[in-house]
Amino acid sequence: MKFLSAARATALAVLLASATPLLAQTVPATLQYATYTWDAKRTKRLAVSDEEMKQPALMLRDFTAHEYLYSPQDKGLKLYSTEHRIVRVNTSEGIERFNKIYIPQDGGQLLFLKARTISPRGEVVEVNESSIKELKDEDGRRGYKIFAVEGVEKGSEIEYMFLRERAPKFFGRDYLQSDLPARDVTFELISPEALTFDARVYHGPAASPRDTVLAGKRHIRMKLAQVPAAREEAFAETAAERMRVEYKLAYTAQRGRTRLFTWADASQYLHESIYSLNKDEAKAADKVLKAAKVPTGDTETQVRALEQYLKTNFNVQEGGDFNLARVVATHNASDVGMTRLFGALLKRLNIEHELVVTTDRSDVAFDESFDSWNYLDNYALYFPETKQLLAPARPDFRYGMVPPGWTANKGLFVRTVKLGSTESAVGTVRDIPTLSAEQSPSDLDIKVKFAPELDKAFVDVHHVLGGYHAQAIQPFYSLIPEEKRTEILQALVKSSVPDATFQSVKVTNGEAGLSPLSKPFLVDANVESAALLNKAGQRYLFKIGDLLGPQSELYQVEARQYDVENDFNRRYNRVITLELPTGYQVRNLQDLNADVKAGPDTKDPLYYFNSKYDVQGQIVKVTITEAYRQIRWPKKDFEAFREVVNAAANFNKVVLVLEKKKS
Repeated sequence: MKFLSAARATALAVLLASATPLLAQTVPATLQYATYTWDAKRTKRLAVSDEEMKQPALMLRDFTAHEYLYSPQDKGLKLYSTEHRIVRVNTSEGIERFNKIYIPQDGGQLLFLKARTISPRGEVVEVNESSIKELKDEDGRRGYKIFAVEGVEKGSEIEYMFLRERAPKFFGRDYLQSDLPARDVTFELISPEALTFDARVYHGPAASPRDTVLAGKRHIRMKLAQVPAAREEAFAETAAERMRVEYKLAYTAQRGRTRLFTWADASQYLHESIYSLNKDEAKAADKVLKAAKVPTGDTETQVRALEQYLKTNFNVQEGGDFNLARVVATHNASDVGMTRLFGALLKRLNIEHELVVTTDRSDVAFDESFDSWNYLDNYALYFPETKQLLAPARPDFRYGMVPPGWTANKGLFVRTVKLGSTESAVGTVRDIPTLSAEQSPSDLDIKVKFAPELDKAFVDVHHVLGGYHAQAIQPFYSLIPEEKRTEILQALVKSSVPDATFQSVKVTNGEAGLSPLSKPFLVDANVESAALLNKAGQRYLFKIGDLLGPQSELYQVEARQYDVENDFNRRYNRVITLELPTGYQVRNLQDLNADVKAGPDTKDPLYYFNSKYDVQGQIVKVTITEAYRQIRWPKKDFEAFREVVNAAANFNKVVLVLEKKKS
């Protein structure tokens, strides 16, 4: 999910509005905000403070109202969304950011739209209907109305409002916070009295908005005078930390106090959607199973073989099919289609498994206590016998690994149960484990010798990338054109030796379909470097810290906003073996020592950076161990975590002084 919600995306472009609304169509008279409009006489900009003037842009009004309304014409429920924004742009950056507005159609229609700009001199510029364009996503399924703004200047206000009609969605999520400071933020959810929605606010006011009945309609309303900007922070999922409201249809007058759309209901629905096949689909699944030639053996052997066949013979793409007969005919599937294909074949192989559905915590963490089906985004499979996960619709992941954002998170686990000849489902919300730090290594073994003239260094690099560290390159390496592979490998090595002149470089385990858990991605290189060693009078300076490659630094001035959240657990083992020139010694070996740790158990810390050295004759061996063994860490103890991160950055700066031994 982008940093701003779809309706408020950062790339929104602004319109210049007319007194007569564009695209105006019939609006239901009974709609709560049927006559909602702006102040047509306003030519003076809203007042802003000197501090607010320093912002590139500022949201001065952010109004959203969703109303569920019965349509007499269609004899069904419709969802109407009224949205109104006023943005002050103070800088060129702000203008660039808001010089286009995308209004998503979401399969519905735009009933009403108008927009305008107000300049610092009070000049009002209205939109020209001819400036409206319509765009489609790459798959051609989701449409947008797009507007371009002409002549916006620093200090202008961009104001736009629109009304959309869509098919009803019974689960929703609206963001009340972005990376812009905002004033006058309003969210409202309106429904017929017979429909009761539950709503919950995250990362905002402690009390959730209450349901109020007025004139036969239910209203859930929030109004916030000020909402601070969500500031980006390192080692945090800033997007997931934004203030938001989640809502779902919970009760109807017809069903009384029987709660709707529970996790149990979701489990039955998901089981039916994934595992129920018609006759043509069953035949197609049988055909694939025969072609896959899955060997006999234990669960892991069979699952790996099945995965390898499906992920190398079928494509997953936007707009792909979910019907297995068509999937098998075209070899193109949607996420759901690929999950259904895996499920059908696993059942035929009698391999016990559970369907897992979850969010990506970098977007939003799964909340077990609020049973919104909006959390049911990503499909995984869990094998109780081996306690391993598989991502069926992700060809870049293999058995034992799923995207890291799905882990260290809750998920709905759906288990098949049989009652005689009838199948049903039982669902439970459980933790999705993540990999240990040891399973995601980024290890270096570096050996350094010097030329006799001490004008350059010869460096042998052995780099081991496993687990999630390997995921960024290993699944795609075999797909990279040959002429580009060397360039990519050299860039990887140059992170440790920036001016490297290559004598050789090679890869091991670069084939398609390997698991980085069992076959890590290995890079071996032999290079020369002149920049690592500099002469300083009678001494030489060796930049040993550079060999670690660039390190993260946490030197933020502002108070920490969020708890620490790592993408994944990881570890770094580095060994640097330095063969000193004959007759030379290192003057400042003590600079290589470091020992920084964080966690309640100092003997077995959660985070640590340790560096030490050993000298044997002319050989200096430096051993560095660093690990991050827990995903989350409270911000109240942020300093301890920061010290570990900065210890690695500080080692980056270590320069050894080589001097001649005294006779």
